[in-house]
Amino acid sequence: MSRSWLTPPLALKLAIAAGLSIAVVELVPRTVDKHGHVPPVRMLLVTSTITAAICSVLLFWGLRSDLGLPLKVAVYAVVFNVLVVVVKLALGPRGYYEVNQKHDIDATFGALDDGYVAIAAAACIFALYLGVFAFLYKAYRAKVDHLGGLGPLPSFVRGRHVALGVVVLTVLLVATGGAALLMLLPLAGGLTYLQFVFESSLSLMIGVVLACATAFAALAFNSAAERARLVGDAELFLSFFWVGLYFLALYHALWVVYVLVLTSIWPLKVVTPK
Repeated sequence: MSRSWLTPPLALKLAIAAGLSIAVVELVPRTVDKHGHVPPVRMLLVTSTITAAICSVLLFWGLRSDLGLPLKVAVYAVVFNVLVVVVKLALGPRGYYEVNQKHDIDATFGALDDGYVAIAAAACIFALYLGVFAFLYKAYRAKVDHLGGLGPLPSFVRGRHVALGVVVLTVLLVATGGAALLMLLPLAGGLTYLQFVFESSLSLMIGVVLACATAFAALAFNSAAERARLVGDAELFLSFFWVGLYFLALYHALWVVYVLVLTSIWPLKVVTPK
C-alpha cells in the first residue's frame, strides 16, 4: 500500500515556508523610503535573501528529517531553490523595471500592476519551469522504474488532447466572433515580462543563473533517484519531485504578491493607445 508523501510534520514545514515568505515579500518593500522610479537594488537583494533563507532551511529540514534523503540531495536542492529565488525576486524584477524606463508597456495587453494579468503571467512563466522540472523527473526516473509502484505523471499534452483543444478554440473563436481572444490577452503580460527581462543588461547573468539552477536540479534528481534505488523505494523519488514542485509553485505565487506590491509603490510606465 502506497504511503502519502505529505506527512503532518512536512506539511507544517511547507505551510510555514509559505506563510513567512508571503510576509517577507509583502512587508519588506514597504519598509523602504521611495526614491526614484525603480525599486532599490538593495531592497530586492534583501527580500530575495530573506526569502531564500526561510525556504532553504525548511526545504533542507523537510528533505532530511521527513523524507530521509542524503545530505548531498538536500544541498543540491537548496542551491537550486536559492538560484530560482534570486532570479524571481531580484534579477527578474530589476531587469523588468530597467527596460520599462526606456519602453512603455502597452496597456492593451495589460501590465503587471493588474492582479489578473499578474496571475496569468505567473501561470505562463510557471509552465516553463514546470516543463523543465517534469523533463528532469522523467529523465532520472528510469533509475527507479524497475522497482515498480511509480505511476507516470499526468500527461497534459497528448495528440488527442491537442486536437480537442484546437477544435474547442476554433468553435469559441467562431461563436464569439473572435472575442475569445480577449481571454488570452493577460498571458501577454508574461511574454512582455520575459521580453523585458531578457532585453535588460542582466539578461546574460539571468541566463547563467538559470542554467546553473537547472544543473543543480539535475544533480538533485540524480542523487534522489540513486537513493531511492539503493533503499528500494521508488516513491521516495516521487516524493522528492512533489516537494520540489511545491516550492516552484510557491515562488510563482510569491512573485505575484511581490510584483503587485512593487508596482503599487513604484508605478510602471504604461501607455494607453488612442
